[in-house]
Amino acid sequence: MEDTASRGINAFISEATQRGGKAVRLTHSRRNPVEVTGADGVSRIVRVRSKLDGDWQARRQDESLESDDTRSEFWVFVDLAADPHEFYMLPSNEVADDIRAEVDLWIMDSPGRNRTGHHAIPRGRVVHGHDRWDALGLAAVKDPSIYVETPVATKRKTSPVAAKKRRASGIEEIEVVDNRLEMTADCHGYRWVGRFDETTEVVEIMRGPMEGRRFPDPTAAANAVTGHISGDTESHDGWSFWTINNTALGAHLKAA
Repeated sequence: MEDTASRGINAFISEATQRGGKAVRLTHSRRNPVEVTGADGVSRIVRVRSKLDGDWQARRQDESLESDDTRSEFWVFVDLAADPHEFYMLPSNEVADDIRAEVDLWIMDSPGRNRTGHHAIPRGRVVHGHDRWDALGLAAVKDPSIYVETPVATKRKTSPVAAKKRRASGIEEIEVVDNRLEMTADCHGYRWVGRFDETTEVVEIMRGPMEGRRFPDPTAAANAVTGHISGDTESHDGWSFWTINNTALGAHLKAA
């Protein structure tokens, strides 16, 4: 299953393509940049933020354009809960100014606060950018007859040289079965998928932000992945944060 960010990016790429443009996901930054080339031939970098419910999530540090390593010109907010999906386009400098103003008010309310951590963006603050495809040089009306291939994960293939060496050495390849429990968690607009080892309690993040990282137990994993997104030190009970088939991990293990 795709995480929320990937679903939103793929939905945006599909829309942009069917509106006469071309869009490619960039991988140099975890801020989900996409390069869009409009029908006008101009290329623009956009940051895509996606949500399934609630508000979109950004960071308070986004109040400064200098913190944006993508050098984006626009943000695109994707509402995956809407059918069909809804898209909102705003210039990056406008988003930064809006976040800065909200953070200023938040700091004034309690001067001891700092300007880091996650920052919620409700629909009301982006609604004026609804379907502003023209800002990206794209057509207002899409052509659904244009076929858009959805990116799919592919398995790593064994090179012919490596396969030949294995045959020559008489070594037979065997399929490795992963007996760890697969669990999921939804927070801050993201979905994480992890694998839990019942013997060691080690958790490995399989999909979502921090993919590939390992943690000594579910609680350490929960605090790390949420803090990675929010920028704050968060405290979660990993045994209830992670779920298996909609049942908390701790409850699932007790029932097993």
